[in-house]
Amino acid sequence: MYAIKFFALAITISAVVSLGACSKAESLGTNQAASATQQGSVTNVSNAELQTLLDEKVTLVDIRLPQEWQETGVVAGSHPITLFGRDGAVAPDFLAKLQKVAPLDKPVVLICRTGNRTRAGSEMLTQVGYKQVYNVTKGIMGWIQEGKAVVRK
Repeated sequence: MYAIKFFALAITISAVVSLGACSKAESLGTNQAASATQQGSVTNVSNAELQTLLDEKVTLVDIRLPQEWQETGVVAGSHPITLFGRDGAVAPDFLAKLQKVAPLDKPVVLICRTGNRTRAGSEMLTQVGYKQVYNVTKGIMGWIQEGKAVVRK
């Protein structure tokens, strides 16, 4: 059942994501926050807050494409699992792979290039039952610009 809800929502969000370029993520508005509270919540986080979550051993998932991981590297300890393909479509195995590393009842952090894809992905995860999802608003590019370390995959 979660998979059906996930893919229906994913199709809608994929269309939205494919129309826009990766841009700076915005904080949740009042209506979005109320909706997220009912189904789960999304919290936008800075790189400093990401470091705190990593120190607390919260699961970090890098949802970018494999080519992007190779170009920039990834945050150490992150789980690379592609969410959106080049065409903007949701990877059909994303949810199954995600649930292997991040159960529904545990918090999870999503990171992409600049925060746009994770904003959409975070909302999707609350729709399928994740209770606490963190969105890294400046993505890996912000992480690198701040001089934080990455590892090559």
